[in-house]
Amino acid sequence: MTRSTFRPGRAAALATLAAAVPAAGGAVHPALSTVLAGLEGAVGLTIMATALFGSDRLSERAFRLLRWIADRPEPSKRSRR
Repeated sequence: MTRSTFRPGRAAALATLAAAVPAAGGAVHPALSTVLAGLEGAVGLTIMATALFGSDRLSERAFRLLRWIADRPEPSKRSRR
């Protein structure tokens, strides 16, 4: 697997997208904006809670999902336990 390169604009793009989805929903209907923002928050909290407090298997999967979202490489097999 090749090592990913750091792209500073990626975090800004993800933050903008996370804010734009409820804003676009608010243009359609204010209640839709609230629902979309709540769903985004619930998904984020669920992933973080699973990574921190889940079983070993679920925690590993949540951390892998977070690395995938951040476009970070998987750790080498030697650095694992």
